[in-house]
Amino acid sequence: MAEQRLLISADPTCDSIGLSRSLFQSRAFFELHAGDRGVYFEWAHGQRVVASIHFTPLPDGLWRSPARGTYAGFALESGVSLEDLGAFHDAASQSLIDRGARQIEVLPAPMAHDPVAFTNQVYLLRSRGYAISQCDLNHSMVITDQSLTERMTYGNLKRLRKCEREGLLTEQLPLQDLAAVYEVIEANRLAKGHAMSMSLPQLQTMAERFPDAVVLFGSRDGPRLAAAALCLRLGDGVLYVFYWGDQPGYATLSPVVGIADAVYRYGQQEGLRLLDAGTSTVDCEPHHGLIQFKRGLGFTESLKLRLLKAL
Repeated sequence: MAEQRLLISADPTCDSIGLSRSLFQSRAFFELHAGDRGVYFEWAHGQRVVASIHFTPLPDGLWRSPARGTYAGFALESGVSLEDLGAFHDAASQSLIDRGARQIEVLPAPMAHDPVAFTNQVYLLRSRGYAISQCDLNHSMVITDQSLTERMTYGNLKRLRKCEREGLLTEQLPLQDLAAVYEVIEANRLAKGHAMSMSLPQLQTMAERFPDAVVLFGSRDGPRLAAAALCLRLGDGVLYVFYWGDQPGYATLSPVVGIADAVYRYGQQEGLRLLDAGTSTVDCEPHHGLIQFKRGLGFTESLKLRLLKAL
């Protein structure tokens, strides 16, 4: 049987080709946001990496996976055993304790991304004494040959057709339009009393670092952007809507429906398997209007959890 070992730094002799990592679970994303403060763990069988996870220290002795990003948690090779997952968790946890950790928090990917990986992670963490520290509804849809117009409600289909009649053109935008996209989304969020979670310079850095992962969309009303979206290709066939929204003043047209249709068609063309529209609750507090909006486009709910253990 191959030797099992915990790796705490890059080991170029180890093979991780079979390991399915999303953008948020990758070493490059971790290093962009954590720098040299965090720890990137891998679990190897001989020369083959079968699992990884990264943690970053936060105040009050809390180590979280991830410090930034919507999720991280364990990246696993398909079919990795629960015994292996447990051994990896225990070794990584002891390493964090040795670094002064007093709490550990893990944010797994939403259940819809990989129900088996989600189930095994939640079971393992609960069996190790973690409590659910946050529970949210995440909305996603499987990308199929069926068009989004066949999956959305009749009301949204009418909005889409009205935008088309009004001459709004929805299309993928080049990365150099990031500032214009950000301006639209920021105006939308400010009008609703919400701040942006990332600044424009932070997003520009991410686009420079991951140009193939950042995908922009816009709905043009003549020269003006009426709606926009910033999406992330997370890897493993998942497209994540990081931000989207209408420009204030376009509520009657709702051009974000056209954005949703363009994003979905992009997923079809690229052969992606899942479109993730993010959470619609904040720690059990539902945003009913947002839930109905996403359901009306054809999205369905799955669980997104945070799990926390006091040491």
